[in-house]
Amino acid sequence: MIIPSAFETVGHIAHLNLREEHQPFKYLIAKVVLDKNKPKIQTVVNKIDAIHNDYRTMQLEVLAGNNSLVTMLVENGFRFNVDLATVYWNSKLATERQRLLSGFNFKDVVCDVFAGVGPICIPAAKIVKRVYANDLNPYAVDYLERNSVLNKLEKKIEVFNMDGRRFIDAMFASQKAHKITQVVMNLPNDATEFLDAFRGIYRDRPEDAKFTFPKIHLYGFSKARDPEFDFHERIRIALAEVAVNVEMRRVRLVAPGKWMLCASFVLPESVAFARRSPNM
Repeated sequence: MIIPSAFETVGHIAHLNLREEHQPFKYLIAKVVLDKNKPKIQTVVNKIDAIHNDYRTMQLEVLAGNNSLVTMLVENGFRFNVDLATVYWNSKLATERQRLLSGFNFKDVVCDVFAGVGPICIPAAKIVKRVYANDLNPYAVDYLERNSVLNKLEKKIEVFNMDGRRFIDAMFASQKAHKITQVVMNLPNDATEFLDAFRGIYRDRPEDAKFTFPKIHLYGFSKARDPEFDFHERIRIALAEVAVNVEMRRVRLVAPGKWMLCASFVLPESVAFARRSPNM
């Protein structure tokens, strides 16, 4: 048997992903983790099912310690309150979040379509001019607002609680549209399915007006032999565009043969002014 040797830390919580062969020993494993990591670790949990719901919440069982899944953590100097029972958090993406933020500057206006509790949009607010942050999960939105205040950045962040497609439509139909320079779409399972919302965002506006075509940072998964080609093709098809110039990078291997990728590209002008298809 392969002995579990690592776990994700979220504040005072140790988050395990135990294999099937570990299940008979899960309470013993959790007790060892707790005993060896006190007082920093006070709760040990195990993920018992994949994420299936729209709010991206994980099904967790408490194996040792106290039953509280509400915790505070610090990432890159910013503080976040989270409740793992109602919101999503992944500490393994801290380096990727920092990489993304390093590409923003003080002139940028950022739209975070799937903002969660704010791991990208709150640090971004420290750098950029303005942030529009959205999430479908009302619990995540509540924590996002609390975390904005906690980090004293609430004046630079406008928070929304909408479906991602509706949020994109609302942002680009408003006067805010011409200022938006960066769009973050960190929902790897489904983000590609929301790209069609960008088709025709400027279709009702005069083409001789001044426009900003935002840079989109899209995250996704691929199990293909050539994950970059596969993800690029899915983006091109979702935008209904023959060619899209994409900067592609592998973020991390999330399972054997399954990559998380980040694709960054400027929204093509032809897509922004396209006629929408009848079913949209």
